[in-house]
Amino acid sequence: MVSIDTRPAEADSTEPSIRPYSTEDFAWAVALLDVTGGRYRVRRGRVVDVAVLPGLIAVDGGRAVALLTLSRHRDELEFSVLATTPGIDGQLSSELLAAGQSYASETCRRVWAICSNAEFEVQRLLQRNGFRLCAVRPGAIEAAALQTPNTLATELGGIPVRDEVEFDLLLP
Repeated sequence: MVSIDTRPAEADSTEPSIRPYSTEDFAWAVALLDVTGGRYRVRRGRVVDVAVLPGLIAVDGGRAVALLTLSRHRDELEFSVLATTPGIDGQLSSELLAAGQSYASETCRRVWAICSNAEFEVQRLLQRNGFRLCAVRPGAIEAAALQTPNTLATELGGIPVRDEVEFDLLLP
């Protein structure tokens, strides 16, 4: 089993930083995703393997501590998943979101993110960083779970995972 604390050696710097997600991060990312809701997530009724998408990694104290994966949709950018190890600094998470926004093209007018009804920390982080609640799809995760052979999380922290909660940030 891979531990989310075990990962290939990072740069020597102990300063927090953001870097691209690479193939060497895959095992660490899957282990992190397994404890934060799974690598298969429901996005607008579709099941997506968020571990294979491009993204960014937050590094603190020489180790990877957070993952943000990205997906482009015409003139919009989706933050497909934001997963963090316990106790990550809120400022570093905010920096990770800001770095993700830099991947928006000049024609991009909207960044959006979907999480489950049970991902309260992600919801708080998004709202602290200017995202607003724009849609709730009750039962969407439960419905998608019936249609896929992939295992989806059914609970997080004792809360049943049922609904998609969508947030967006309009860009100037």
